[in-house]
Amino acid sequence: MPSSGPVRRPTQAEIGRLAGVSQATVSLVLNDRAESISPETRARVQDVIRRWGYVANPIARSLVGGRNRIIGVYTFESVFPMDGEDFYFPFLVGVEREAERLGYDLLMFTSVGGDRLMFRDGATRLRLADGALLLGRHPKIEEIERLRDMDYPFVYIGRREVRGRAISYVTADYAVATRQVTEHLVKLGHRRLAYVRMGDGADESARDREQGFRSAVQDAEIGAGRAGLWSLSDLHELPSFFEEALTSGVTALVVEQQKIAEELQLMCKDTPVTIPHSLSVAVLGDSIEAGRHDTDWAGFNVPRHQMGVEATQLLMRLLEDPSAGPFTTSIPCNLVQGTTVAAPPNSASGPARKKGSSR
Repeated sequence: MPSSGPVRRPTQAEIGRLAGVSQATVSLVLNDRAESISPETRARVQDVIRRWGYVANPIARSLVGGRNRIIGVYTFESVFPMDGEDFYFPFLVGVEREAERLGYDLLMFTSVGGDRLMFRDGATRLRLADGALLLGRHPKIEEIERLRDMDYPFVYIGRREVRGRAISYVTADYAVATRQVTEHLVKLGHRRLAYVRMGDGADESARDREQGFRSAVQDAEIGAGRAGLWSLSDLHELPSFFEEALTSGVTALVVEQQKIAEELQLMCKDTPVTIPHSLSVAVLGDSIEAGRHDTDWAGFNVPRHQMGVEATQLLMRLLEDPSAGPFTTSIPCNLVQGTTVAAPPNSASGPARKKGSSR
């Protein structure tokens, strides 16, 4: 690199003068459109660019249809990991490693203030990137539709339903995984099962999980009175559910969030009920807000790392052919045998109690 030079960033015209070519030739080299330029001239321009540290203006470059080799990552809620146990951490690791492999930089987009918006004053800063990956459990669907309608290339990590033209996304196959977990409980001999979740189950992943549970119990010909579904508004409702489940003879619980399973585990310490000998508990892969990791919960793990990788690859396909798509990919979940499910107790009256104990 020269020992001295301009403090400001050199322009394309200055790079052209130093290389003995026109500004148009420099632009062609920068935008990978130098097929008509000799290898010697292209190498000379690239050498000057390297020596003088030229960096293309990403806004100007995108306006003329060029590639910045930047992938945006936009989050609808705070997802930046504070530690390796963060729910979103594996997604971001998968995205980062695949972007690095493909030679792209990552640009994280957030919003100022409490309300996260992709569009402000009619524009979006996502145009700084060639395309973007979107993350978040509670997205603003109208903003996603607006981004789609302007033909900006993006892929959502997680299944998202929108009005009109579909979008590209990568999801985990929650329906199949939940079905397999429920079928395993049925094979163990459980005939009184309950499905428990936080919230109303309105989002796509919750509906997929519920579908898998319902299809498994229907095929097992378990009557409506023996397989229930509970939606809790908060954990304060869990004790009354727990009591009713035990009273009705439930021997296995399929829970949507790990924090529910952890709370049940704490509640069992104050009762004669034991997990899994009295009550089997399977977790459907959602560890958001999980407080402990000292129990090997049966159920499945969400392939978050692979979802990040696959989403980045789908975005590359959209960048190569903007008219293609939408693309969707469903990735199998990893089943976990765990230590929290077992055959149901033999007692016909309901869950077994600790030996020598009574309620």
